[in-house]
Amino acid sequence: MGIASLLALAGCAEQNGVCQVSTLGDLPVLNKQGSPIVGVTINGHDAAMIVDSGADISMISEEASKNFGLVDTGHVLNISGVTGEMLSPIMQADKMGLGSGTSGEVYLTQAKRSFGGTIAGRPVVGLFGADFLQSYDVMFNLPAGKIALYQLSGCKTPTPTWEGPSSKVDWYRLGTHELRIGTTIRLNGKKIDAMLDSGAWHTSVLPSQARKAGVSKDDLAQDITFTSTGVSGKRRDGGHLHRFASLQIGDELYPNPLLGISPIETNGYALLGADFLRHNRVWVSYRHEQLYIQRLQPPEQDHTFDLRIKPKNVPAAGGEPAVPVSAPLPRISLRDAASSGNVPAASAPAGVPVTASPVPTP
Repeated sequence: MGIASLLALAGCAEQNGVCQVSTLGDLPVLNKQGSPIVGVTINGHDAAMIVDSGADISMISEEASKNFGLVDTGHVLNISGVTGEMLSPIMQADKMGLGSGTSGEVYLTQAKRSFGGTIAGRPVVGLFGADFLQSYDVMFNLPAGKIALYQLSGCKTPTPTWEGPSSKVDWYRLGTHELRIGTTIRLNGKKIDAMLDSGAWHTSVLPSQARKAGVSKDDLAQDITFTSTGVSGKRRDGGHLHRFASLQIGDELYPNPLLGISPIETNGYALLGADFLRHNRVWVSYRHEQLYIQRLQPPEQDHTFDLRIKPKNVPAAGGEPAVPVSAPLPRISLRDAASSGNVPAASAPAGVPVTASPVPTP
């Protein structure tokens, strides 16, 4: 079953030449660090979900599925993430609300893992994946604490709600169902492939990519180590935090970024994570396969890829890490949301069909 979008776009906009934007309004981001989390209602219960561009499908925890009265549809999916695979049932909710939109018959894949605690009095119960996000232009404005979902018609500019210049980054589709976002970036001047993954707490590159960028085994021996935890809940050792000379995304150059180096299962792609989104405005156009970046005025020391951690179990999103990395620390754990998913059955229900009224923009 295909995905229906949250918005019903007016059909006359193309004909009269007026730029029209359909939107649910700004979705407040409830956390100040890590992967973005927004408020939702599921079967009348207040909850929160991670916005995860690196996950193929939308998910809910097993505990929340039971507590909120979701119904098993009888469909099962094989889900793969950065630490392995798992079989997951497809569950149906009678009603979901997001922003100004509501829907019935919402389908979410159930995960055994927890998505992490509570925020603003709401339990964090799951994530919105690319099956849902692909219906929109997604505007991440995490520096201002909000995300917007748009559908555009008749607009001459690709970013009609932005003022001022932006830089464009071309991207390509990844995965069996081509739902994820891939792009080419430069690490220490060397080209590497990456995936935009808002569900990844921190930007990480593969060991082979780090070697290409000039990182040696002796360099790694001086770095802090960490453990990754993915969609399956399994832990993967072997990660390092390393200070590179530069990272370039499109025309934007970020000096001295602190990035993870980890043997994650991504089919050869680095993860461009929430630390990037937290310090830049990013517009994702699924229709045009382009990213647009509005970089905040760079300070003397650019803080986009600075990492603030605490020495144990850093949550996937919404945690309160408080120690800047400037000296060796004990072993830590970086926990990410689901990074990918394989959907073998085209007939399996997925996505969040909701309707809302379009909002014209002058």
